[in-house]
Amino acid sequence: MTKKWYPIEDMPADALEWRDPIYQEALSKWRELRPQLESTKLDKKIMDIWSEEHQRRFAIETGQVERLYAIPRGITEQLITEGLESVRLPHSMAAFEVEDNSLTGLLEDQKAALEMVFDTVAQRRPLSHTAFKEWHQLLTRHQASATGRGPDGGRVAIPLRKGEYKIRPNNPRQEDGTVYEYCPPEHVRSELDRLLDMYARIYEQNYATEVEAAWLHHRYIQIHPFQDGNGRTARLLMAYAYIRRGEFPPVIKAEEKGAYIDVLVEADAGDLRPFTQHLATLATLSIRNAVAAAKKVLKSSRQYHHSNGDRTYKEPGKEEWKRGPDIDNGLDI
Repeated sequence: MTKKWYPIEDMPADALEWRDPIYQEALSKWRELRPQLESTKLDKKIMDIWSEEHQRRFAIETGQVERLYAIPRGITEQLITEGLESVRLPHSMAAFEVEDNSLTGLLEDQKAALEMVFDTVAQRRPLSHTAFKEWHQLLTRHQASATGRGPDGGRVAIPLRKGEYKIRPNNPRQEDGTVYEYCPPEHVRSELDRLLDMYARIYEQNYATEVEAAWLHHRYIQIHPFQDGNGRTARLLMAYAYIRRGEFPPVIKAEEKGAYIDVLVEADAGDLRPFTQHLATLATLSIRNAVAAAKKVLKSSRQYHHSNGDRTYKEPGKEEWKRGPDIDNGLDI
């Protein structure tokens, strides 16, 4: 069976009503705290730690979703806490079962591309062909090849065109035999022009962020403009929508890929709303964690608990931050 490609469509007529109340409640709490956080002279170390870890988690998981690499959960949490440079440690390299440090480059590329999205927003640069190509080039900087099919139908590695739109069709065949047709190469630029024009109007119409992000992600995936790396670029677009609104992008984890694919399939069938609800659920988790970190700052908390079992803390009477095992030592939490 073949899923035929069709040109991208504008936002559904009733999408202005798709505002998730649970996410809106969490967002309101963040908006209440943010001015206090920005004006306070209190130490913002905890908020900085959470923000950096959130970005690392997004960067690591986006590559895992695409099977660019596979990292055990415990090592993932170590990298989120200690930083991507910890992949260079000998015990880490053994755990990853890699022959060289190419994983380091792949991880750093995903993080650098997300940072570029933040820069795009900070510099008020509009979305453009240039932005798409720059993001893609950075995402794939240490990726040598893409997977294609040879004359016999078997999978083969082919050189990857980095930061350049595809010149050949890239219509993947699923395990059940279904072929997904994406935008033909000759129509990629005109379809992306349409996406950019539509999005410029959509942004001004006050859609919920999850609706805007889902639309951007899905319509971009329909085009599939690059030879490889389209999923990662689509998730950067999703993040862009949240960052531009001053919110926190949801993290799509590798172990939750099934649910993610399911809502994308529904969007392919014409129903975008399940995807918006999925993003709202994930974004609610992100913003609740941001609120928790902000509250710690505002009450001058002296420790932060990491997901790998460590904590960053200040000892009583001291102002130096340290990190060590997460044990109960009587400090405030």
